[in-house]
Amino acid sequence: MFKSERSHKEFRSHLILLLNVYYANDHFFKTVILKATIIFKAFSTDLTPVRDILLFTYHPRGEKPWDPVCLFRSYWLMCQYGDGGSITRWVNKLKSEPFWAIISGFYPGNIPGVGTFYDFEDRLCDFDSTHRIERCTKMHKPLSKPNKKLKKNQKQPPKHQGVVQRLVDRILRDEDKPQPEKADKYLQQIFKECFVLPSARRGLLGDTTNLAVSGDGMVFETGASPMGTRDCECRQNGIFNCNCPRRFSDPTANWGWDSYRERYVYGYSNYTFTAADSSYDLPVCSVLNQAARHDSVSHTTALFKMRTLYPKFNFSKDILDSAHDNYATYDLLDHWNIEPFIDLNEKNKGNFKYDPPVAVNEDGVPICKGGFLMTNWGPDKKLHRHKWRCPHVTRKNFNCPIFNCTDSDYGRTVHTKPEWDKRIFTTTPRGSNKWKNTMKKRTSSERRNSRVKTDYDLENDNVRSKSRWLIRIIMRDAAIHTNAWIKESAIALKVWVTTWFNYKVA
Repeated sequence: MFKSERSHKEFRSHLILLLNVYYANDHFFKTVILKATIIFKAFSTDLTPVRDILLFTYHPRGEKPWDPVCLFRSYWLMCQYGDGGSITRWVNKLKSEPFWAIISGFYPGNIPGVGTFYDFEDRLCDFDSTHRIERCTKMHKPLSKPNKKLKKNQKQPPKHQGVVQRLVDRILRDEDKPQPEKADKYLQQIFKECFVLPSARRGLLGDTTNLAVSGDGMVFETGASPMGTRDCECRQNGIFNCNCPRRFSDPTANWGWDSYRERYVYGYSNYTFTAADSSYDLPVCSVLNQAARHDSVSHTTALFKMRTLYPKFNFSKDILDSAHDNYATYDLLDHWNIEPFIDLNEKNKGNFKYDPPVAVNEDGVPICKGGFLMTNWGPDKKLHRHKWRCPHVTRKNFNCPIFNCTDSDYGRTVHTKPEWDKRIFTTTPRGSNKWKNTMKKRTSSERRNSRVKTDYDLENDNVRSKSRWLIRIIMRDAAIHTNAWIKESAIALKVWVTTWFNYKVA
């Protein structure tokens, strides 16, 4: 069906043959030696599953299309070594430098065009459902940048209160029902089959029957302008700050708080789970959301997707920061038998309007400042706590010498946590050595974010589509896996490449 359908073994032979044809001489040989790492990545990564996964996106009739395996490999290399991730510049590079055409799986002089790569992006992932032009030309008002500046390392609060609980309730209600297909299903499947599972077979993820994961999000800036393109005549009439509807090249992006750079950015939030026991911080599952979405919301949907994508993996631990500290998350993890390791959100710690109770007796009853046992006012099931009230207010003919310890007619109120509260009384005791050692692994996801954003220079790609951003993020996640394979191989790459060349034949 395709122009060329090679197995991975045949691709290796193609690679060795053409490199011998073009580079087996003293002048060009140095070029190949300097790129030994790139050659090893392509040589060791079996991408043949891409063809079967994307087969349904091609029509059986008409001209034979380019092999999706070669297109995927070329796109993957572009995200690592291309100049800013520009498809146009990359195609020019394929045409002018035979090395990149050969390593992609093409023949020099027979290279796909720019439109072929854009079409391939839509086959990999298309959140716009082939309606990108309509969405980009639709007029709507610009989103205003938030005025409230948050503190360093402070997360932007959820826009809707209780949204995590509603998501958890929906997941628990519908998890056994057939789920609708997602736009990124092919991309996620390729990442799983070609990179995550090979790393698991090499033992680089840790024990997949008892897998610990760490989750975290990162906010990054899109290449589109938050101001859009105007069609009104306000500027000609001297009005430069109008609020008229406009066209936006990236209509799904919005404003979000970047806690690291301490500023609002117009773009997206990428939430990723990494294998916490991995020495290489290997990503397992990545999702993309609007920049304003809170990490606790992204975590809920990403965890459900990851469990669905990897049914043979047993996720035993979930290591998270204090942004995920809510009872809905604990309930979801408890339902799936995943042990939570979550930092407590201590933003209100020590912030008392009135003095706390003097003590709590052996039965767990608070003692007020007057020395009396407070009245049990029942449990609060939603917040997993017990409520206690002032005995002077709740009991008749009860006199307290300091009854005016509060200016409220309702009386002094105290809440206590029961021992069955899984947020406070975790399976692994908070503060224990095991807890501390496990929480240290949470930085795994932060290091992965740093690699994608800084080392692989994600924001330099400057694209304007949710679909294309997710493709380029997962391409970089794939590169992290292959870099780990290189370190584990312990092969002297320059010597390894040298053995390919037959100077007599050349």
